[in-house]
Amino acid sequence: MTSARSALRLCHAGMEGRTLDAFQIFLSRVDAFSCRITDENHADAAFIDADGDLGQYLLEGHRLLYPGRPMIVTSSRPTPNHDPFTIQVTKPVGLAAFSAALQRVHELLPRSRDDGRRAPQPPFYGDLGAPPDDLPAFTDAVEAETIFATRYVGSAPDVDLDDPRQRERIYYLPENFLQGTLARALAHARDVERPVKLRGPLGTILYLDPTNESAYQPLSPKALRAQAQVPTRGTIKQTTLDAGDVGPVARLDPRPLQVVEWEVALWASRGRLPRGTDLDTPVRLVRWPNFTRLPVPEGALRIAGLWSRTPTTLRDTVHLLGLPQRHVFAFFSACAALDLLQLGDEGMPDRRGTGDPARTPERRGLLQRTLGRLLGARPDERPDPRP
Repeated sequence: MTSARSALRLCHAGMEGRTLDAFQIFLSRVDAFSCRITDENHADAAFIDADGDLGQYLLEGHRLLYPGRPMIVTSSRPTPNHDPFTIQVTKPVGLAAFSAALQRVHELLPRSRDDGRRAPQPPFYGDLGAPPDDLPAFTDAVEAETIFATRYVGSAPDVDLDDPRQRERIYYLPENFLQGTLARALAHARDVERPVKLRGPLGTILYLDPTNESAYQPLSPKALRAQAQVPTRGTIKQTTLDAGDVGPVARLDPRPLQVVEWEVALWASRGRLPRGTDLDTPVRLVRWPNFTRLPVPEGALRIAGLWSRTPTTLRDTVHLLGLPQRHVFAFFSACAALDLLQLGDEGMPDRRGTGDPARTPERRGLLQRTLGRLLGARPDERPDPRP
């Protein structure tokens, strides 16, 4: 068996819970090699399930980010492959076949000159974040649908926010994802007052019509999610439409634009913050998200309640509410995409309660009264007497 020092660093695409436990047990039984699970940025090789709606996107996204990284790709029906760094294994995956795939990985890996250890391949496309992290299954017996948390906020653990190297992991560049393309397309559509179409390598992604605040989605929900999680690298084109070009829209059901913008931002963020976000700048929620229509991370109601009452930094929000960083950061990123936030102290009520109450928006609807019951009345107000 190889030494712990030369253990193969293997990443996956979002396995968790019992699926990940089963995969780690499987790896422990591959006698010829020592493997350990790591994140995408530090891996020697990747393991990806090519089956399902997300398979093609997962493969393309990982290869886009890591063009020289060996990938072990498993599928029930492998397709012809001409990529020398892709090792295909037919399901069901047996120990002998997987061991042979690992041997091929070792042969493909470069060696560093100082100690003989394998050097992980750096991302090709710079600071774009990891590829999609919601690969649903290791074996066909595992349920294919991922849980909400993994879909919308990923599974990244908390980092030491005072450590500059660890802090780098919590940022991403929205402009390099569908999120940024969508924002630019909407700005253009509103400027020219005409609908636009977004088209990628696999066909039309979205029709956007800001005149009625609607989006029309030819893709399946899973395919749109996968597209939103993969860096676009200039592959999505924007076309302004005339009245005669919108025939395909008639066959599609409209979706509220804000819902699509919100979802796309969550999928790009996956629990990270837009680069340049200051952890120590107070955040205030100036408009409420529509919690009845939007998918929201764990603790979103508590975060919204805090930010609507007291401008609070992201660092303090994590500490005060005891939530995982990724849930707070994902909610921030989605709210920022819809321009629901105000950053900094300018125009905000003083934290000690000495601010001008005339500058504080009045929020006494049903949702506000519900939050009052959940969080308790503010020190400067009496409980709402209404039922």
